[in-house]
Amino acid sequence: NTFQQKVDLLAKTLAENGVDIARVNIAKLDAIFTGELISSIHTTYGGSTKGTAVFYIVADSKHAAFVEFGTGQLGKEAPYPYPLPEGVEWNYNTGKTIFEIEPGQYGWFYQGDDGKWYFTQGMPSRPFMYETSMELMQLVVRTAKEVFK
Repeated sequence: NTFQQKVDLLAKTLAENGVDIARVNIAKLDAIFTGELISSIHTTYGGSTKGTAVFYIVADSKHAAFVEFGTGQLGKEAPYPYPLPEGVEWNYNTGKTIFEIEPGQYGWFYQGDDGKWYFTQGMPSRPFMYETSMELMQLVVRTAKEVFK
């Protein structure tokens, strides 16, 4: 029981640290637009079995993937720099609403919360979750030593 409790604590501690790291990465990558994304990040318990525990770091804002992978022409010019996660396909500059404004310039219009219409060419990738995972990997051994003493 004590071992399993420590395994659970290790996974939970890493996930909670991951939430903090992800929020810092969002700010560092200049991806704070309305605050919705940064406030959507949380942990979710995924279960445990003998000797294992799973906690997820979740960014459940509806635009989290667009920030992570980038969109439109600007995303195509500065795409996601890492291998895509298993099962994920990502395309830039596609969709019914994207059109060519002038040769080589693609984008779309959207209505803002203020009721006005705006033009965008998308945004570059800001891989806040990938970078969070890389930082967490550096913390695993130190955190395990603290939890297991």
